[in-house]
Amino acid sequence: MKNNTCIAIGILIGVSVLIISGWFSSSDLAKAATDTLGLSADISTSVTCSTEPGQTGFETLTTAAVFTATSTATTTMSCNIAAGCTLYVKDTGQGAGQPGLYSSSAGDLIDSAQAALSASTEGYGIQAATTSAGTGVELLIDAAYKYTGDNVGGLTTGNLAITSSDDPVSGKLTIVTYKAAISGLNKAGNYVDTVTFECTTN
Repeated sequence: MKNNTCIAIGILIGVSVLIISGWFSSSDLAKAATDTLGLSADISTSVTCSTEPGQTGFETLTTAAVFTATSTATTTMSCNIAAGCTLYVKDTGQGAGQPGLYSSSAGDLIDSAQAALSASTEGYGIQAATTSAGTGVELLIDAAYKYTGDNVGGLTTGNLAITSSDDPVSGKLTIVTYKAAISGLNKAGNYVDTVTFECTTN
């Protein structure tokens, strides 16, 4: 059953007022119209990293001490995937699965492995640290590289995780320190290594 509404309408004609009254069904009155609009947007997956500086090195190595490279390597990592991202590290070494500082002229390799370095004992490796720079969750340092002092983690010629996040991050820093020591049996020569940092989404 319809609800009825009594409506009185006053119309001014000249100086007279004409009153029109009657019964109108509420269904006959104008009603509000509604509609909906859907919106959508996409954000592309992004992961970036850059490492500075592009070159560093050691002073002339002797058996007298453990040496630290003249510059650290700072990698800036950003990613927007929900699962976060990981920074990997690998080196060239002598190739064929032989990581380290290699001298092709001397035919000698300062092997890289996890070690507590000491003077007169051959060894080469890295340490990792992070800072509060950037935004997002704190980076997790892999235990293989979370060292201080003269303790180092070994490099390999295949990727190993060095730091990671479990959420998006922006401008997060991983700082790598290189350390080396030699024994009296390491041959004279120029030793080199190429270290590669790679960021991937988790």
